Amino acid sequence: MSRFTCVWNNRMTFPFRCWMIKKEPFLFTFHATCKRRASRNFTSTGYERAIDGILKRKPEVARAILEHTEVTRNHMTPEVQLFLLTPSCELYNAPFENISEEEEEMKKRVFTEPFWSIYWPGGQALTRFVLDEARELVSFSEKILDLGAGCGATAIAAKLIGAKKVVANDIDEVACTAISMNAALNNVDIEVSGENLLRRPPDKLTDVIFIGDMLYDEEIAGILIPWLEEARRNRTRIYFGDPGRHGLTEDLKKRLRIRKRYSLPENVRKENYGYDRMQLTLIVVP
Repeated sequence: MSRFTCVWNNRMTFPFRCWMIKKEPFLFTFHATCKRRASRNFTSTGYERAIDGILKRKPEVARAILEHTEVTRNHMTPEVQLFLLTPSCELYNAPFENISEEEEEMKKRVFTEPFWSIYWPGGQALTRFVLDEARELVSFSEKILDLGAGCGATAIAAKLIGAKKVVANDIDEVACTAISMNAALNNVDIEVSGENLLRRPPDKLTDVIFIGDMLYDEEIAGILIPWLEEARRNRTRIYFGDPGRHGLTEDLKKRLRIRKRYSLPENVRKENYGYDRMQLTLIVVP
């Protein structure tokens, strides 16, 4: 009997007063949410194992995500449904109220810097590209890495179109839980990693790296680009999605080749400081 089944049969709940859950059994709610969206991508055994793994590792974080985000398809890739913080969520514009001191730590962990809860434009463009044009690319790839994966949408899309092995990497442990939940929501099996991969040489067995919205300043670009250039020398194909942030310097632009341009829909523009276009680029060896 699985962990979820045991918990549900015993009607057990986890104490989590600050989220003001009353009598609704969280584990059952999450399981039912995912099960309603079940598809052929998971066997029943694999699906249950994925849910159990999330609940076993980070039950309180998963509960917070479930209760304070919503499942949405209102983005450039409606084929992928995601737990996101949207304008209809209470926390989108306002912090929690009436949070006791003993509960403050969990609130900060999950929602103080919830970059994982926003589907940034670079990630949306990358995921749109994967769904529309990358089927052949992933079919010949043994390993795909979604670096700085955030909500994990690009990794999920790669798996949806048939990728063999997909790793979604983010150094934020809350993001890792969100990625696992989103993968379960879409009934795909991906590997989730919280390791800081930039601290060691790139894996020579990685065939494709997707990077969305990581060029948010020149400091991170200065660390990221040399690492990616080493990966490129390993014959890894590297795809960037970025609307033109500070880290996308003129020098870096000379080493990129435009692969695709996208216009962002109105709701995405409003959520992303008015950026209206996206360029998806390939990094080339200098």
